[in-house]
Amino acid sequence: MRILFTAYLALIIGIFGANAQSCAASYVQRIKSATSRYAALSTAEQAEQYLYTPGSEGYDEELFIEVLRALIESPLLTPEDKIRPTMQLEAAEKNRPGTEAADITFKTIDGGTHSLSQATSQYTLLLFYDPDCDECADIKRRIESEPIFAEMAASNALSIIAIYPYDNEQLWRQSAKPGLITYGFDSEQQVLLDETYLLPQIPTLYLLRGMTIALKNTDLDAIIRSLQK
Repeated sequence: MRILFTAYLALIIGIFGANAQSCAASYVQRIKSATSRYAALSTAEQAEQYLYTPGSEGYDEELFIEVLRALIESPLLTPEDKIRPTMQLEAAEKNRPGTEAADITFKTIDGGTHSLSQATSQYTLLLFYDPDCDECADIKRRIESEPIFAEMAASNALSIIAIYPYDNEQLWRQSAKPGLITYGFDSEQQVLLDETYLLPQIPTLYLLRGMTIALKNTDLDAIIRSLQK
């Protein structure tokens, strides 16, 4: 079934020029018009694979929210069927683009305590990372080497904050190197215990404009494009 669906996506995207938005609309319509529980759940699985799997060319959390709402409203599904999409919807609706960012208090390597809301720059690049994560290390190296980040940080147009959300303070201290990045330690475990920010994977990147979410669960290329506008 998954192989057939992948081929179907390649057909409609490659030949007919469909995009994530048109695919999402199709999923929503198919769920609403489904005549069986199986058909609704099968469509939801396909939608999640295309719209909500990190790395998918159609990844778009905002569009997947509409699919989740249609699924939860479906009279064909049992209460048990709706537990997972309800949890997914709750996660997706946290820190959505255009909404106010949840504030975080964190410790810095000099022993001070700071928060996101104290940043005076126009933009904040927010990275949730783990020092043992190779992809995190690659992102940090690229942040330090990309000219746009250095230029904007020098003019106070951009703050770059990397938050370690776990509890190994010694490991965090060893990873905090001088440079463009301000390293923060979530000593109160706000992010994980209170689910202030939900982390579908590590690393997770956000871009804030002031205290408004500009980009959520994004990548450096998208951040660079947004900063260049």
